[in-house]
Amino acid sequence: SLENGTPGGISFCRSSVIGRRRGNIFYRAEMHTYLGIISSHVLFRIRNASPAFDLKANTGKIWSVATKFPSHILGESKFRISIWTDSSPHPLLLTPHAVSNKWYVSTVCLSPPPPYVCCQQHKVDNVIEVAKAICSVLCFVETKDITDAVKKLRAVSLVKAQVKDTTLIKAALTELSMAISCLICVYSSSFDANFQLSSIPECPSCADISLDSQLSFTVYAAHNIPEAWVNSYKVFSFSCSLTYAGKTICQVKICKNIPVKRSFFFLIDWNEKINFPLRIKALPRETMLTIKLLGVNSASKNTEVLAWACSPLYPKQRLIHGSVLLSMTLYSTLTTTMITPGICSTDTPTSVTLQIDFPETNLEFIKPEPEERRGDLDEPTEDCLKHISRLSQMCSVLLLSEQQKRILWFYRYYCNNQNCSLPLVLGSAPSWDRMTVSEMYAVLRRWRFSNPLEALGLLTFSFPDKDIRRTAVQQIENMSNDELLEYLPQLVQVLKFEWSLESPLVQLLLNRSLQSIQVAHQLYWLLKNAQNEVHFKIWYQKLLAALQFCAGKALNNEFSKEEKLTGILEDIAKKVKAASDAKRKEVLKVELNRLQRFFQEVKFCRLPLNPALVVQGIKADLCSYFTSNAFPLKISFVNANAPRSYFYLMGDDLRQDMLVLQIIRVMDSIWLQEGLDMQMIIYRCLSTGKGQGLVQMVPDATTLAKIHRESGLIGPLKENTIKKWFRHHHPLESSYQEAIRNFFYSCAGWCVVTFILGVCDRHNDNIMLTNAGHMFHIDFGRFLGHAQTFGSIKRDRAPFIFTSEMEYFITEGGKSPQRFQEFVELCCRAYNIVRKHSQLFLNLLEMMLHAGLPELNSIQDLKYVYDNLRPQDSDLQATSYFTRKIKESLECFPVKLNNLIHTLVQMSVTGSAKPPAPETVPQEWMMLNAEKSIARATILGFNKKSDPLYLVQVVQTCNVVTFVEKSFDQFSKLHSHLQKQFPSCALPEFPYSWHLPFTDLEHKRVKDLNLYLKQLLSGPRKLANVSTCLALYQKIQEASSGRQSTDHKPGVQLVISYESTRLTIMLKHMRNIRLPDGSAPSAHAEFYLLPDPYEVSQRKTRTAPKSSDPTYNEIVVYDKVTELQGHILKLVVKSKGTFVGAVNIQLCSVQLNEEKWYPLGNSVI
Repeated sequence: SLENGTPGGISFCRSSVIGRRRGNIFYRAEMHTYLGIISSHVLFRIRNASPAFDLKANTGKIWSVATKFPSHILGESKFRISIWTDSSPHPLLLTPHAVSNKWYVSTVCLSPPPPYVCCQQHKVDNVIEVAKAICSVLCFVETKDITDAVKKLRAVSLVKAQVKDTTLIKAALTELSMAISCLICVYSSSFDANFQLSSIPECPSCADISLDSQLSFTVYAAHNIPEAWVNSYKVFSFSCSLTYAGKTICQVKICKNIPVKRSFFFLIDWNEKINFPLRIKALPRETMLTIKLLGVNSASKNTEVLAWACSPLYPKQRLIHGSVLLSMTLYSTLTTTMITPGICSTDTPTSVTLQIDFPETNLEFIKPEPEERRGDLDEPTEDCLKHISRLSQMCSVLLLSEQQKRILWFYRYYCNNQNCSLPLVLGSAPSWDRMTVSEMYAVLRRWRFSNPLEALGLLTFSFPDKDIRRTAVQQIENMSNDELLEYLPQLVQVLKFEWSLESPLVQLLLNRSLQSIQVAHQLYWLLKNAQNEVHFKIWYQKLLAALQFCAGKALNNEFSKEEKLTGILEDIAKKVKAASDAKRKEVLKVELNRLQRFFQEVKFCRLPLNPALVVQGIKADLCSYFTSNAFPLKISFVNANAPRSYFYLMGDDLRQDMLVLQIIRVMDSIWLQEGLDMQMIIYRCLSTGKGQGLVQMVPDATTLAKIHRESGLIGPLKENTIKKWFRHHHPLESSYQEAIRNFFYSCAGWCVVTFILGVCDRHNDNIMLTNAGHMFHIDFGRFLGHAQTFGSIKRDRAPFIFTSEMEYFITEGGKSPQRFQEFVELCCRAYNIVRKHSQLFLNLLEMMLHAGLPELNSIQDLKYVYDNLRPQDSDLQATSYFTRKIKESLECFPVKLNNLIHTLVQMSVTGSAKPPAPETVPQEWMMLNAEKSIARATILGFNKKSDPLYLVQVVQTCNVVTFVEKSFDQFSKLHSHLQKQFPSCALPEFPYSWHLPFTDLEHKRVKDLNLYLKQLLSGPRKLANVSTCLALYQKIQEASSGRQSTDHKPGVQLVISYESTRLTIMLKHMRNIRLPDGSAPSAHAEFYLLPDPYEVSQRKTRTAPKSSDPTYNEIVVYDKVTELQGHILKLVVKSKGTFVGAVNIQLCSVQLNEEKWYPLGNSVI
């Protein structure tokens, strides 16, 4: 018996002390527990086989049912264990101190048994107190049998005192002993206890139920009710529901309200039987039972959800049976889609424990056999098959309407990998009853997968069926380890929906971890990070333990070193952040010494970001911190090559960044497989814990904000900022052209990926450029269109970031306008390649829906990406769509304004901006005779190209009039040179390119430049005569350097297609079109399908403002064209009513579905 300063009379089975620490002793039970008597021969055998104590090993033998003796029962007080035998009136005593190394053992074994074990009332009370202590150790659970046995024991002890009969007292003790034994058995089978009874109590006989019976059980009680609830809530009830695949499959049952009562402890004993109107055989194998505890608030009278618990109906192959204890989770938001076996905690309860009594039964789940039931189904028509193909473009079953699901399921036997996807077909099944599941198995059996990636959709929460998931894993097994690595984050997330450590997916990942260090390493950190998900913490701990068991000693040592490294970095980051500004550098210096000592101790360590990178120390002089809110650390690690620098961030959730970068990496891999290298820089990022992680630094990279600051106060509003920065870094023309090429491709790639994923919060501080020309984005804290707002106005109003200064750099200041057309074509090609894999990307996002990411948690988030991918569109339609997005981005002034605001904010923090880098003055400004002088110069108009040229009328003092064309950039350089040449002169303010949105920029510039020239030439006369100003005389040719078309004749590029009486024409680009006066037109195209006797065939495109080489990518459609023979397509180009060019095309001789340039004539035929 356990005693705390009082005698007792309760005996327990022998247990082995397997460990001891302050206030806690751990045991493993090995024999059946009972009250009262232990025979002398059993005791003799125990004493001889196992000495009572061993001081050297700090172990001993005691008799207890508890896994531990918590401090709230024993504290640090002395306690005594007594064994009553049938040979002595005195007990065998073991009296240790809870924290002492000394054990005192006294053994007295005499022959006569005690005549009465519980003759006195105080001994009965002691027995009851010990029974209460046992219940408290077992999470304060008091079963009905224990309550009844205690009542009987109290009643019998009073009767016994009068009649002096030990029979009743022995029966009462035996009943209490059996009740406690049953509780121990239920407890050890319900939770991960490190003990169990060696002899299981005999189970009651099986109830008279079958698979045709309705599901029923009894909710007995909720134990261990917090005292705060007792005071705050008047009455309590519970609700029951059955869920499957994230859906409730029956009406929720709510029981009556009852108050809390107290026996040993506070509990709510409903003892209410629940009957669901569903036959057991109609319930799928993976059905989950969920019970919520409700309380009526005493103050507000509102019913509140206080806690919940859930359990599978088939924990194994056998239907749940007998008494079950469930650990209840104090209420937190729980959606039905989160109710999975992984959420069921079998850890020792720390709060409310629910007791449910199921009927005793041996019923096992009988798996349905595959069976096709076609009935009288007619073969679908061609239109019906086309409709099925269109439905397959929905890509995710979550995006299908109920009507669409009915259609797919109706024609399930005519769906195949050519016209649909298996997840869509199976996900369209109307229910999960046995008959439907058998048909699903039939479809599954005959399906032929075209690609292993198609099976990813079968691992989402929509498919809990074990056989379906097993089939999916069989397909994924066909991936190589490198391919598997690309999708490992999603596979770790869908482990939530697996049922045991023996599931095929768990086995696959563990097997691959044995084959590949890369897989094992990434899996380790993904599982480590997943433990921060509250509901699934225990489940992921088990998975991590399984991985470490498989990994072996050497790899586990590496994991241990990496964890220690991240722990030190976390500690350093905390201390640096907490330090005052004056002491922060000193704190960092001191703490870096600790990091140095770590490397001296371990010699080398692999980085969590990349196991292939072995680091041996740090470069302390290259380490620093950044003065943002989180004070991220910059750590420079020493390895076999050049030092590698990484950020350590604390306070930022990097899981979303990891997901975005992973999907971008998959997109880039697909582009490379298609032979398209977009020159993408995708840095590594890893979350190593809650709100912390490592981020790779890209060498030789600068933020666009810094480049803007170097260009002056209004650097973000200038057109030539990027161009000047790259020209400064690449004085050689060959390297400069290579930088343009790298920027050209990488900018296009990031335009596509940031648009598809809806990356928000884009400004010049999270766009970076490398010296080699690559552009890339950083910081993905907002995506899927979740933009910040000012009131009701979204901060991100452009589809993606592509500004006029980027176009200016790509086209070399307008000298190569064809490059813009090539840029549009590249973007559209990359976009269409990704669109072909829409199902893959939607599956990857759907698998992450329950990862706890703040901006990916609903079907609407999937719908956002679906709408951006537009898988239902043809390539021509998608090309037209994305071209419009490019133009929207290019014309979005708020992007520049946003960049300006960020630049001004940074300047206010870091001080005034640095002056712009020195510019070389173009030679053409210096070539004229300095004796000439200018009387006045007036801008008459402008020639709109990518970089407009302004027509300037220059009047000399000798009244000679000359016309020249100059760009805005040339005027800007004139002003810069005058500032350097005449620093003491008060020059007029130059009108840089800042302007309000939705205004006509070029007309405003004409007005501003005319005012500037008037003020300049009316100032000191020396300014009007210097060679710089006289350069206005020089006539320059239009920008002609750079890449140009070899054909200078005007032309139009078309793609013509024809299918099922529908004629489709895409107008892509025009080139070298001019008005009669040589200026650039604002052109639109008019189409006519001849013959056109009723004059109804006219179609018009939008107008492209002021451009000689406009891009359209617009589609014109003619329906009910029965044949092409005899039809002519007439295209006329006009600019505000003025004829520009025309072409007639004989449709019968056209090569369909190919891009082709057609010459534009100067007359209409």
